[in-house]
This record gives sequence, structure tokens and C-alpha cells, in this order.
Amino acid sequence: MPKYFKEDIVDKMIAEKLSEVIEVYSKTPGSLVKNSLPPKLPLRDFHQWADGRPFESGFLLENRFGSNVWLLIVEWNPKNGFYVVLFPEDKSGPVAEIHTVLNEGDGDILKWRYSPSKRDGQNEKRKTYFNKYFLDLNVLIALPSTVSEVHDFAEELISLYLNRLKADNLDEDTPDYRDGFPEGKLKERLHVSRERNSSLIRVVKKEALSKYGKLVCECCSFDFALVYGDLGHEFIEAHHTVPVSELHSGGEETKKEDIALVCSNCHRMLHRRRPWLSIGELKSLANYAK
Repeated sequence: MPKYFKEDIVDKMIAEKLSEVIEVYSKTPGSLVKNSLPPKLPLRDFHQWADGRPFESGFLLENRFGSNVWLLIVEWNPKNGFYVVLFPEDKSGPVAEIHTVLNEGDGDILKWRYSPSKRDGQNEKRKTYFNKYFLDLNVLIALPSTVSEVHDFAEELISLYLNRLKADNLDEDTPDYRDGFPEGKLKERLHVSRERNSSLIRVVKKEALSKYGKLVCECCSFDFALVYGDLGHEFIEAHHTVPVSELHSGGEETKKEDIALVCSNCHRMLHRRRPWLSIGELKSLANYAK
């Protein structure tokens, strides 16, 4: 875990903000929220774990791969603050109880770790299973600050729920591999923020245009302008070859040599495996496929 994260509890302010933004999202077209519980009122006849505790909100999320998922935001005790808890639709018992929040200065992130404790001698197999399909034992999910971010947040929770159940049961009907950045949406958000906002990238693109007269992918030589005409003119994505997780807490200077200009497909493939593929490794794969 990067050292610049501050670890804390999910306090009432965070719980209220999360509840409010999900409530607004629940009323938007395409929302994954299929039902909700009356907010603020103590739960009754839900589950002994949650009944009677200070309660903020509860939402039933649609899970296209199986049973729907209850998302509860409920206070466990004043010391530990609120928990974000996932239950199956039948309310048979909690599947994941998340009560740790990290702050990296630009938002809050839920933190949870898969750590099975069954007494059948197969917990290491369960960890391997979860790690294979969720791509990490550590789960980091950025809390939504806007309505537009809630959908991804809900899908991440559903993915966690599904992978937890299947790993616990060592289910032969395996889940799909989690898509995208293996260290969680947090890393994606931080990484993309650097890739989109750095003024250095403009310098790198300008120098590439001056030297080659065009912008082509360093891995597969794809040329957006050649394929899409004016629409693709001077378009290319920037990939930071140094992962965000390896940056120092106080930040560090990014060099031009740390930025690679790549097409959208190659950019996704660079992040598909952990540790990340190098430009040379992906280039070899692209050449092999030709």
C-alpha cells in the first residue's frame, strides 16, 4: 500500500455523502438500484447482524450474474464507525463487511482484503482463486463523489460480491476475469489523472510530431490520423511507464522518457497484466500476432 494514504474509519459524514449520491443515482436511467430501504430508520427483520443498529441507507443492486446484492450503510459501533456491507438478496448473511477508508488527498477509497478463515485446509486455494479472477487480494474501490461515478462503484461492489462467493466455494463455474487495472479503480483514476493533466505530455507529443510528422503507437504503429482522417489528427494516448503505486509520497518529477505514446488498445493491454507489461514486451506480442 502506498505510504501516502491515510487510513481511517468510514465516519458519519462519509456515510451520509455516499447515501445521498447513491439515492440520486437510483433515480437515473439505467441505474443498477432495483429497490431501497427507508433511510435512517433502524432495521427490523433484515438480519441479526444489522437489526437495531444506527442505519444510514440500503440499496438492492442488480446483479446480472446471479442473486441481486444488498448494499447496506450501517454503523457497527461508535469506535469502528459505519460499515459498507454486502448481503445477498435473501439476506442470509453478510458477504463482505468494509469499514476501512483511505484518503489520498483527492478522494476517499474503501479498502477490504480477502482473507478466508474456513477450517478445511483450503484457504490458500481460495486466495489463489480470488487473486486469479479479481486480480488482487486487496480490494480498493474509490468512493463516488458524483452521480456519474456511482455506476462503476456499484459494479465494483457486485464484482467483489461475486468473486467472494465463488472463491469461498471454489466454484467450478468461475467468474469472468475482473477487467482493467488490477490494483483497483483508485489506481486507474490516479493514473489517468496524471496521463490527462500533465503538461509534459503536450511536450512529448509536440516533439514526436516535429521528429516524425505524425503520432503513431510505439507498440503496434497504429496511426489514428491514417485510419480516421481529421478526426484522428494529432490523437494518441500517453502511458506512464512508472506505476502510480511506485511514486513517492511527496511526488516526483516525471521525465519525458517515462511517457510512451500508444493507441487505446495497446494502452489497455499494457495494464492488463500485473506487473504491467513493458513497451518492449507488448511490442513483441503485437509483432508476433502480425
